[in-house]
Amino acid sequence: MRELSVQRTGDTYVLRDGDTVVWTIELPLDMSGTPFREEVVWSASGVVAIGGGTTIYFVGIELGTVTRRISLARDLFGHFEIDRDVLYVSGFRDVTAIDRQLSILWSSKNVAIDGIVWQSREGDRIKLSAEMDPPGGWVDVELDAATGRRLS
Repeated sequence: MRELSVQRTGDTYVLRDGDTVVWTIELPLDMSGTPFREEVVWSASGVVAIGGGTTIYFVGIELGTVTRRISLARDLFGHFEIDRDVLYVSGFRDVTAIDRQLSILWSSKNVAIDGIVWQSREGDRIKLSAEMDPPGGWVDVELDAATGRRLS
């Protein structure tokens, strides 16, 4: 069984299988406006997801090349959450759901004003905390997991 992990130093990302380097790639992300940057091995999709600034890169686990790039356009990257076969991307304002084929399932706009924190998925509901009145004005938000439609 593989023990995949990814480490970042500056703009350089290294995928390891235990102590063995699988690949190294340099991806300079435009980090202006946000301190958030994250990378996660998504084995079910065969990629490493790398997010920062307004961009998400998907790098193939086997070849170490960029297989897809998604722009968050008007939003800034916040965090990743893998749940079942979906990668959820929370930004400062929006939430985007991406399937295993790296296609966007849905994007829920204006969920927050200045940040979104994943809480859980319960059945067909995604529970989040959204900052609506910075600083500190966090509220609970629920989205439909299949459509991204706001439920509360």
